[in-house]
Amino acid sequence: MTIHARRDVPALPDLVFNAAADPVRLASWLPDPYQVVGRTDDVLILRANDEPHQVSLAADYDQLLLTWTPLAEHGCRGELRVSLAGVAGSVAELRVDDCPDDQFPSRLLEALGNEVERNLTAG
Repeated sequence: MTIHARRDVPALPDLVFNAAADPVRLASWLPDPYQVVGRTDDVLILRANDEPHQVSLAADYDQLLLTWTPLAEHGCRGELRVSLAGVAGSVAELRVDDCPDDQFPSRLLEALGNEVERNLTAG
């Protein structure tokens, strides 16, 4: 089953995309129960409910498109696209396949938006 989610973020698209595509920043806002426990060049090691998951990440900075694919037989496959909305805003659109948690996409976008907004007002 494919789940779509969308969120408007009051920041330029490159700021939103960088928060999602940078593994170090991703580790700071990824919602529960997921946490980053390791990474290599293009593989992220996550833990959810005491179970490890490895996902292959691919970031296209020209198209502001982030894709991830599970490296095992279980796990969500997803695609995040960020685009300009208005003069200084963005829309983040997420498509997730094979995810047992149908609320995960909306929680993920909410956490991403909150992280970007928090960083904009922090300085």
